[in-house]
Amino acid sequence: MQSNQEMKKIFTLVLSLATLMPAIAKDLSEHDANNVIGWAAVGKTTGGQDKNAVTVTNYNEFKTALNSKTRPLTIYIDGEITMEQRLYVKNGNLTIYGLPGSKLVNPKNTKKEYNNSGVLYFQDAKNVIFRNVVFSCGGAFDVGGYDCLCLESCDNFWLDHCEFYDGMDGNVDIVEGTDHVTFTWCKFGYNLPPQSTGKEEAADHRFSNLIGNNDGMSSDNGHLRVTFSNCWWSEGCVERMPRVRFGQVHVANCLYSSTVTNYCFGVGYMSKIYAEGNAFVSDKAKANIYKFPNDKAKEAHHFKLVNSVGAADLDIAKGTEQHFNPSTAYSDVEVYSASLVEATVSHYAGATLTEEQLTSRGKPTAVANVSESSEVRSVEYYTIDGVQLASPKSGITLRKTTKADGKVVTEKIIMK
Repeated sequence: MQSNQEMKKIFTLVLSLATLMPAIAKDLSEHDANNVIGWAAVGKTTGGQDKNAVTVTNYNEFKTALNSKTRPLTIYIDGEITMEQRLYVKNGNLTIYGLPGSKLVNPKNTKKEYNNSGVLYFQDAKNVIFRNVVFSCGGAFDVGGYDCLCLESCDNFWLDHCEFYDGMDGNVDIVEGTDHVTFTWCKFGYNLPPQSTGKEEAADHRFSNLIGNNDGMSSDNGHLRVTFSNCWWSEGCVERMPRVRFGQVHVANCLYSSTVTNYCFGVGYMSKIYAEGNAFVSDKAKANIYKFPNDKAKEAHHFKLVNSVGAADLDIAKGTEQHFNPSTAYSDVEVYSASLVEATVSHYAGATLTEEQLTSRGKPTAVANVSESSEVRSVEYYTIDGVQLASPKSGITLRKTTKADGKVVTEKIIMK
């Protein structure tokens, strides 16, 4: 039986947690698998498996966690973190969760600052998951600056319910043999206006997603396999939604709504793109479905567009290779009617997940770090309403740990 003072502490924690929850929590869409699908599933992406969880609140803590040799590893981003410069990461077996309201921000946007622009650059990393992470950079102003996120020579990445805005060079680059990547329910956009700095630089470089960065990189053929499912290229996107060289890219049930679209699909050299069930809703998107970015692209390409809203079916090909058809690689990507895409994707895409929706695979994950400096005397569990439990239940549970030295630690854990 708990004392009145102990129960008061628990109910005080419940009240404080409730004030941190979003005013309106969105349920997952009925079309949301809430699990890795597409090319990342073919690559057997598991991330950090919700193990060895740490919470970071600033740049130095984030940098230390990313550079940690502890693997597998789970990182929770809590609050807004301003990046001093983009961080290079080579370690995989990692999951990064963005808690509601969190954000990775790098506002640098001048020629003088470009070497410190961008957020994250993964190189030779394998098996990484991002969920509910918001990337925000200083604006599309290509003076040699960097992307919000770049994956170079990586494998097995799943990015779910993430947002990418205002990358200096682009929002996301996938290059140099990176393989088995899936984006689900992600949102790409540009909130900041383009900057004019002189004719020698690209003042308007709101070019969102690049897959393959060199027509001469023949080693990319057979790699750069990427799935986009239920993603949204929103206002401000001008080009590269995505722009593809060599890759086998599947784009399903995605939304194109930017009113400044120059082209949606960049059908590049040796690209193999299969797009189905997408919705092109702005006049500019409807009028500019695809483009050959250069003459080289016209020599070899394969682009199939079917069952869209706002665009007629297309099947264009040149070269000796067969069309890529995702059904030969996987069958776990649901494709529903394109007539439902605008309402569905505009409502559910982006960093909309609650804390309870973030964790997976039935493992408890502490949102806060707990000191292990003294022996544990007892552990008790409570519902969010303060009712004591015999064991933790599905959803949010409060765990009260009493140490041998008398210290009491109360934390929130999440079970799926």
